[in-house]
Amino acid sequence: MTVRVGRLTSGMTPEDHRLAASTAMAPAGALATTGGCLPGGLDLAPVPGSALQATLSAGRLWVQGTNGAAQGGYSVTIDAPVSLTFGAGHATYSRIDSVVVRVADPSHDSTVTVFGGEVLVVQGSPAGTPTAPTVPPNSQKLYDVVVGKESVGLDWVTGVLDRRRYTAALGGIVPPGSGVAFSGSHNGQYRDNDGVLERWNGTVWEPILRLGTSGQLQLGDVRVYRDGGTAAATNAIVRAYRPANEDAISVRSAVGDTASRLLVKGDGAIQWGAGGSTPTDVQLSRTAPGALRVNGDLVVRTHKAHYGESGTAYFNFTGVRAHTMTITFGTPFPTAPRVYTNINSGHAAAEMWSSRAHSVTATGFQLYVYNPSGTWSWSNMPIYWSAFAS
Repeated sequence: MTVRVGRLTSGMTPEDHRLAASTAMAPAGALATTGGCLPGGLDLAPVPGSALQATLSAGRLWVQGTNGAAQGGYSVTIDAPVSLTFGAGHATYSRIDSVVVRVADPSHDSTVTVFGGEVLVVQGSPAGTPTAPTVPPNSQKLYDVVVGKESVGLDWVTGVLDRRRYTAALGGIVPPGSGVAFSGSHNGQYRDNDGVLERWNGTVWEPILRLGTSGQLQLGDVRVYRDGGTAAATNAIVRAYRPANEDAISVRSAVGDTASRLLVKGDGAIQWGAGGSTPTDVQLSRTAPGALRVNGDLVVRTHKAHYGESGTAYFNFTGVRAHTMTITFGTPFPTAPRVYTNINSGHAAAEMWSSRAHSVTATGFQLYVYNPSGTWSWSNMPIYWSAFAS
């Protein structure tokens, strides 16, 4: 048949019905749909007192036909718990058995003779490194179960592997399930990857929620967007409503750090530290209207107009009329500053000496002391100097 129409009063084949029902399911091709479970149910549990028995709870799933392109998919409901028995273990090796739900449709599958559905334990082959068996046609795998060596039975802690894959209706978000190593069925499909909303772009799953252009997240007239590299930006104010004694903004050096380099508290106090695992050790806070307090040393080094740098130089020399010392600024000025000097001594002999600065540059100057009357000796004589931006 070339054109199949659903929901006609007569003349519909079983394939017509299945294909009509599948139009509401997530597609996996031109005529195929994405098989899988519906959330809730189909849980595998041990039978108390039995090493090789289990019970599968009730649930629902969609099984995509695998024998032909126009076979369609099957809606399956298991309306009561199903008891399962695993074969005894091998004398030497373990094996992997698979629990599957199979649809038997003789009109498409010549290996079956009766129409219906069943839950099967497909037995694997014992081996030093066992692998899961191939599932039969028209089936959906639910679990892989490791069957230990003879007399060991089933290991319900590490040997029961959940393989339930979930599906959704067309346009729905695929719920999280067994693994993430599967491709999307169509461009623009979404899935929940353990809490991360991902979008299939035709090649890979992108963990990006695109609600606006260029990857923007738009909330009314507020936008959050990528601003090049690893930078995020917004066109609005970012507010944090936090109690006064709790953290509001934290900046850390690397993932896994337990302490912040920069921390803003709910009361507006700003704290700094080395990061890593070292707690913050400096805080700037408001203590009263118009008043700020720092709990440690505050070092201000600025070269704006009317501000600058100062220091003390200690001279040591013997029997000379003049001596020169090179002074280097702790922070370079934008241009050569004004420099003033003073001999800090009340000794009578110091009255015959003078000091001055020369060869002043943005990075330092020459501090010069001299005595035109004769030679003299100095020991740790302090000379104060101050440099101010021009």
